[in-house]
Amino acid sequence: MSATGGTARTLKGQVALITGAGRGIGRRLAVGLAGEGVSVGLVGRDRGRLEETARGCAERGAAVTVAVADVRSAESIRDAVEHVRGALGPLNLLVNNAGLVDRGEVPFWEADPGHWWDVFETNFRGTVNACQAAVPDMVRRGQGRIVNINSIFAVRGDIRYSAYSASKAALLALSETLNGAFAQRGVHLFDISPGAVRTDMTLGMAICRNREEWTDPALIVTAVIRVARGELDPLAGQFLHVGVDDLDELLAAARGGSPPRASFSRAWRSPRSLPGR
Repeated sequence: MSATGGTARTLKGQVALITGAGRGIGRRLAVGLAGEGVSVGLVGRDRGRLEETARGCAERGAAVTVAVADVRSAESIRDAVEHVRGALGPLNLLVNNAGLVDRGEVPFWEADPGHWWDVFETNFRGTVNACQAAVPDMVRRGQGRIVNINSIFAVRGDIRYSAYSASKAALLALSETLNGAFAQRGVHLFDISPGAVRTDMTLGMAICRNREEWTDPALIVTAVIRVARGELDPLAGQFLHVGVDDLDELLAAARGGSPPRASFSRAWRSPRSLPGR
């Protein structure tokens, strides 16, 4: 089938927009997709970091454009989406990766209210804003894929990270609410947890301070590439934890009529899944 709908053998001709693309997982995803021939729109608040990511994408022969935006602002992210469309074409893939985590790691009742809401609004409002900017065109065209970078904290919260945990749980609930209506219009929505990938954010978390075992970032990159190809469409609407779940096993179960959310219970049970995203 074509690269813009259905299961694609090649991703050349697809356009992806990635928020939080200036560093960490966002940068890895951008460069990984660029290596597959995807044109990439990079969105974030730091132009210098975005341009570093853009150079890595361009080195792989991909078309790339940068848009500075704060995802908490609906107007800002709407302008960024329009910029990427104008520069690269209609979006096939939206990756909501921009995120913050609680500083200080204190109980909820000791958290700074302003920072608490900064974390929640970046992670949740930012995702809602990006979806509301990108989805109408996907619905009009009858195709598109969205990846929300979620976390094991969505299902196993931690009082030290109450804003982060609450925002990720809200994302999971939102996906469950939207998935059916999206799927009827050709738009596939995924919540994917990358596991404990070694990034600036995770290195600053007390829960990861003495961690020696990290999740290979290639797992999340490969998962998102498979989403872009359409390979994982039968798993849309599920919570996928790539540090734990065998995606091929879950695909086989889904095609065999197993109940949805199998990966949710898998991630819940696994002790390996406790720390990190």
